[in-house]
Amino acid sequence: MTDPFTSFHATAALRHLAQRRRLTSLLVPLPEPEHILQERWRPFAAAQAEALTLSAGDLGDANAQWLQAEELIAPGAPPAVEARLPFVFVRAINLELSYSCNLACSHCLQTPLRTTGQPQWLNPDLVGSLLEQAVELDLLGMGLNVTGGETFAAGSPLLEVLEIAAGLELPVRANTNAWWGLQQNIRLGERLIADDEALVALLQHSGLGRLALSLDDRYQQYPELLERLVRVATLCERQGLAYEFVATDADPEAFKVVLQRIAAGAGSLTHARVTPMEMVDIGSAAPRQHQPLASDGLAALARRSDCGTAGFHRPTYLHVNPEGGVRSCLYAPGAGWHGDLNRQSLRAILNAAARNPVLQLFERGELESFVARHLDPWRHLYRQVEHGCGAAALIARLAERLTELQATDADTPDAGAMELLHHRLVQEMGLSAAQGAAGAAVATT
Repeated sequence: MTDPFTSFHATAALRHLAQRRRLTSLLVPLPEPEHILQERWRPFAAAQAEALTLSAGDLGDANAQWLQAEELIAPGAPPAVEARLPFVFVRAINLELSYSCNLACSHCLQTPLRTTGQPQWLNPDLVGSLLEQAVELDLLGMGLNVTGGETFAAGSPLLEVLEIAAGLELPVRANTNAWWGLQQNIRLGERLIADDEALVALLQHSGLGRLALSLDDRYQQYPELLERLVRVATLCERQGLAYEFVATDADPEAFKVVLQRIAAGAGSLTHARVTPMEMVDIGSAAPRQHQPLASDGLAALARRSDCGTAGFHRPTYLHVNPEGGVRSCLYAPGAGWHGDLNRQSLRAILNAAARNPVLQLFERGELESFVARHLDPWRHLYRQVEHGCGAAALIARLAERLTELQATDADTPDAGAMELLHHRLVQEMGLSAAQGAAGAAVATT
């Protein structure tokens, strides 16, 4: 039995649910609903005053225990650093099912993370739990995006993810490099599919809302892929499956020819969408001019990113990596600064967000002092970054790695430890000054 004088405060998860007007359904399973609906509970649940606390006696013992178990209240006064509902703008989740791919494109920002051997796939059971929690927290208003690596592969849980999403009535967009166009006996997950036409039909039957196809400079490396891309898009047009070209600095004339060929082959061009994307010079890519990193301007460059760095503390998307790590920036694959879904619920991750070092750094806008102290002495290890998103991702990843180092080092990390940290980071992000100017700008999918 809980001491009736024990005080509790509303967690960020509870306040988030109140803001999203999700408390009505939340109250249904309460052990003592008639008690919890008293007037003294209402301002606490609405969380209009973040510092408001109630005692176990006010809440009712059974209710207090249940709400605490559900991570909706926590004992004591609110922490000094309180979350300002950092996920209140989240409208979609991006699942990176794997880093593995059957290609090795020069522009891929995941290349430094790609290992040889058997692919590692995001656990579909973890996906199911995540999506149920995300629906409850109303984080999927725009739906779910599924990407990789290449997710149309043997062992991939793509079809399982589509089944889970269909059960929750979620719109889904899936990315592919279209390698399976013009192919027969296609292995997807544990299924063997007769040909590309049957696969498009299966995707439509499985509830896929949109198929995203990359259009970029990879066709200079893999010219045979262009025919397969046209084939897959033509099949989508014929079967009425919405598809999208993620056009990353695509040659306008070449793109025009692709659209003409699809229209000629399908008899129409009614289901296509085009999403222009910028090149971001991280991962396996190199800048147009290979120069050492000028870290004194890195913070200013980060502020010129598309989101102005707001995406780190007011994200529109959450990204989940193949290991279950959660982050808020697309351009830092391998990161998981918000938490680990293998050990934490989405509510727990939300409740801990205020203490997240990456969120704090960007919310406070202390980028210049952070870069001067923790990056500038080792800038000779890095090549130049020219895109704002690349600069912001580098600063965020450094903040995450530094926090991990500080957690394992009883003393302040010395220069030797920091040197090792930076050597690892330049390899993880493909930013080593020793790599030369090989590679092209990073395309995002």
